[in-house]
Amino acid sequence: MRLASILLSAIMLSCFSAQAQVNIFGQNTTMPEPLVSGPNMDVPEPFVSKPNMDMPEPLTPKPTMDMPKPNPKPPIVSNTNFNQTINLTGNISSNKTQMIQMQQEVKPLNVSGKWSIKLSDITDSSLDLNLWSSSGSKLMGFGTLTEGSTTFSVTASGSVGAHELTLTTKSAVPDYDREYDLHLFMVNNTLSGTYVLKSGGQSLGKGNATAAKR
Repeated sequence: MRLASILLSAIMLSCFSAQAQVNIFGQNTTMPEPLVSGPNMDVPEPFVSKPNMDMPEPLTPKPTMDMPKPNPKPPIVSNTNFNQTINLTGNISSNKTQMIQMQQEVKPLNVSGKWSIKLSDITDSSLDLNLWSSSGSKLMGFGTLTEGSTTFSVTASGSVGAHELTLTTKSAVPDYDREYDLHLFMVNNTLSGTYVLKSGGQSLGKGNATAAKR
């Protein structure tokens, strides 16, 4: 049975094969067109990004409106002012030099020593003094005052210049108030001038005086 089935299957396959050949070479000689799709002639557009036409803002720092402080310029000194300053400085220096020279040239009188001063207009009145220079033009001294037959001790003080002597003598005795203010000048190597006699602050008289060194 099995063999018969196999033979039957083979016969049926042969029949199907013969029929297929008749269809191909006898009746239908037109070969079917192959299903070939035609080429697509549409070229795809390239993808190009559109450029950004917006210009970027430049990164520029904002200007500062603060004005820089100008450097101070030194004052301009004109030649005229400069020359005037030099002349003024030169004049001051010259004046100082002249004053120093005058001070050096003008020396005070040397009146240190013993002096006899005659007081006129008062009978038998005179001063006998011993003077010395205390500092520069300052004078100090002591001596006696003679009025008639009476003699009193006195002190003296004053100042001396190049040609003059100012001197004040006062009684050293408390009960006998006498003061002589003398102003003498050097004339022909002789000190002479005037005096004023005072007592208790009141003027008692005045006259002429002449001094001679002993």
